[in-house]
This record gives sequence, C-alpha cells and structure tokens, in this order.
Amino acid sequence: MGCCNHNYGFIWFICLVFMEHTVIVHSGSDNKHRIHGPLVNVTKHLSFPDFSFSNNPRVLEDVKLLGSAKFSASSAIQIPDDHDPPHGNGNDIDHLRHQAGRALYSSPIRLLDPHTQSPASFQTTFSFQFHNASSSSSSNFSANSSDHGGSGLTFIIVPDEFTIGRPGPWLGMLNDACQDDYKAIAVEFDTRLNPEFGDPNDNHVGINLGTIVSTKTINASDVGVFLDDGSVHRAWIGYDGSRRWMEIHLGSDGGSKDSPPSKPIFSGPLDLSPFLNEYMFVGFSASTGNHTQIHSVLSWNFSSTSRAFLWMPSVETCESNIIVHGRAGTTSAEPPGTFLIFVAVLVLVLAVVLSLYYNSGRKSTEISDTSIVLPEKKQRPRPPNKPRCFTISELSLATLSFSEYEFLGSGSRGVYYRGKLLNGCQVAVKRFSFQFLHSQGFDRRRFLKEIKGISRVRHPNLVPIRGWCQDQKETMVVYEFFPQWEP
Repeated sequence: MGCCNHNYGFIWFICLVFMEHTVIVHSGSDNKHRIHGPLVNVTKHLSFPDFSFSNNPRVLEDVKLLGSAKFSASSAIQIPDDHDPPHGNGNDIDHLRHQAGRALYSSPIRLLDPHTQSPASFQTTFSFQFHNASSSSSSNFSANSSDHGGSGLTFIIVPDEFTIGRPGPWLGMLNDACQDDYKAIAVEFDTRLNPEFGDPNDNHVGINLGTIVSTKTINASDVGVFLDDGSVHRAWIGYDGSRRWMEIHLGSDGGSKDSPPSKPIFSGPLDLSPFLNEYMFVGFSASTGNHTQIHSVLSWNFSSTSRAFLWMPSVETCESNIIVHGRAGTTSAEPPGTFLIFVAVLVLVLAVVLSLYYNSGRKSTEISDTSIVLPEKKQRPRPPNKPRCFTISELSLATLSFSEYEFLGSGSRGVYYRGKLLNGCQVAVKRFSFQFLHSQGFDRRRFLKEIKGISRVRHPNLVPIRGWCQDQKETMVVYEFFPQWEP
C-alpha cells in the first residue's frame, strides 16, 4: 500500500506541475493580447439652439427633467414649473415658492481619465433669462415685480441623473442626503443675498466645488449685467484640463454666441479633478425660496475633449489570427499548441483514472463480501436565489459591454450599470474602481466572506445580492435591480 500511495502522490505532483505551467503560459499570452495604443481624443458635442419639439424631435430623450421643471411654450427649459395653482386660484403664486428642479443631458459624458487623473477640457455657452412671477397670474411675468428675486440658476456637473437638491439658497445643487463622496461642480448665477453662504450681494456669479459655499464669487454688475432685469443674458464657460484653468464670460445675448466679451469675469487656475468621476452628467439646476422667480434656459451648446489610450491587439495576436483565417480551408500539417496541451492533459487524466481503477479493483478483492456499501451522498441543489460567482463575460454580455446606455451612476468606490442576465433577470452591477481597491488593501478571502455574510441577511431596506465577480483585474458585485429604486 505504501508503494501505491507513493505512485498516487507522484502522479498528482506531475499533473499539478503541468497544469501550473499551462496556466502561466496562457496568462502570459493573455497579457499580450492587448497593449496600450496611442493617446486619442474622446470628444462629445451637444447643440440645442432651442428646446422645441419641432426642431429637436429627440429633446424628450436627450434632456431629462427632474423636480419642478418643464419645457415651456416658448421652447425653453423652465424652472420651476408654473403649472396651474391648486384649487384653481389664478392669483395664488405660493405654489412657485420653495421649488427646485434640474435639467440634465440624459447620457453621461467622460470628463476624467482614471489612469492619469487628468480632467477633460470643455466649453459651454447658454442663454438664459430670469422673470419674477407676477401675483396677478402664475403664467405672466414681471421684470420689476415687488416680489424681488429668488434664488438663482446653476450650470452643474453631477455624478448621477436622479438626485434633486434643496430649494432656496441651495439652488437645487445639494440636499441633506448627499454624502461626502457626492461630487458636484457648479457655476451659479445668484439673485439672492445669503450672507451665511458667503454671498457678496444679490447679483453675483459663484464657482462651487462640492459645497454650496462658493470657492470664488464675482459681482455681475462689474461687467454691466443685472441678472434679474428681465433681459436675456449669455454665459460662456471654458475649462482647459491640461492647464487646470477656467474662464467665465458673461454678457447680453445680442451678439454672436461664438464671440464672448473680450474681458472675462473670471480667469484663473482651478483643479476640478478631485471633484470628477470618469463619467458625469451635465446640465442646469435652479430653485426658488420665499420669493418667486422663473428661470429659463433658451439655448445651450456643450463640447468636451478628453484624452484616452486606444486599446489595440498585439502584433502576435494579429499574426496568429491571420494564420488561422488563412488556413481555415486547408488541413494543417502541424497540430496547434492548444491541441497538444489538450492531448497531454487527456493522457495524464487517463493515466490517473486507470491507476485508480486498477488499485480499487485490487482492494475490492481483499475486502470481505459482507462489507457494507454506503449509499452515495446526494449533492444538495443550490437555492435559486443563492448568490453565485459570475464570469466577466456573463456580466459584460448582460451590460452590453458596460455601455454608457446602461450607466446608472457612479461614486468614489465605482460605477453602477444596469444589466439583464441570460435568464431574463434584471440586475444592477457595481464595478469597483482600481483606485478604491488599491487604497483599501483589497483582500479576496475577506471580500467573499463579507459577500456571503451580507447575502444571508433579509431586510426590506437592503437590496438582495445576486452574486459577485472577481479576478486579478476586476471586482464586481451583482444586486437585484429595482426599476423604481433611487439611491
């Protein structure tokens, strides 16, 4: 028996060494399948001369409205929505007080290279107009109403498409539920004086980085602009990502949108990268407070340029593909390397099986006929809802190769995608970022242990976990998807 055990150990040792060698060879070849290509520019351009349905048939799909916002009869984005007041009281404008809304481009835009932490460059220009709501009718406006100002409009860059900020001096940017990792960038056009937020007056432009308190404020009257005078104004905002430099111009809408005033109201260094995710949503937010004001965006143009590496197959992969396709119709004289590996593994497996069968036959002749044969233990079926391990190919297929059209949102820990498994089950996939895993000292065994522990908990406020995916490059968690759920 000692000789048999020695033979078993030797055979299994040979198998393990061979399989390890095979894995190393294949992992090395996989790393060569793709290489960094040249740096290319990733561009995005949006153009809305107005927001009419006739000129822009896709405006309802391209612009997502949140909260108190609408497309007005004058083909503009309007915040707040001056719908009919409750109980048919035409003289009541209280329903316009303490309202907040957003209008965002419905698809995320790439604004950061996660490998180099380099922000994208972008330029945007838009025309806008403020009206004070008249007390005589909620649909009529007065530029010189005694109900003066409140509260303002922002051009905003945010990480998701479903959060609505607080009304009043918060301008719809942030709310109490926003955590520290909720990144928001805004350029505000404010018509209310709120000293607690550091406002210099009731006619200013501010730059906000992750907070309602402006990092920089500029008096709009310095360039002859009074935001709440009822006239149409135009803003130009430009950001150079390579220099980390921002310029803001403000003037009337009488001239060309391509010719801003020669003197900017702000020009200086500004690093946006700490407040950017790879993909962000751009658009507008506005709010009212104790006083009513109608904010209208009449036109909007936006363009961005970011730098990214073009991934391409290696030369070896291209040559091997050419050889395979070239020999598709002929019989090769030399068997491919993969086939030889398969044959070698098959021979080893057969040798082990034959050895086991031979030794089990010898042992059976030595055992008494009265020996009791225990029934084979049946494997318990896995519950249908028990979390399981998914492959990267399964999740890539489910999320359309992590397409931006399946993008749900992002945070400091990673990006969320909507997906559909082959069995028709709707899921949400959280793809952890490399920076987060590296900073947290990721441990595979602890990750799997915590996933299995959380999956056993059943609570109405916890989203059920459907599985996970983890290898040397990617770490993902698969949740059950609720269409009406909003974080």
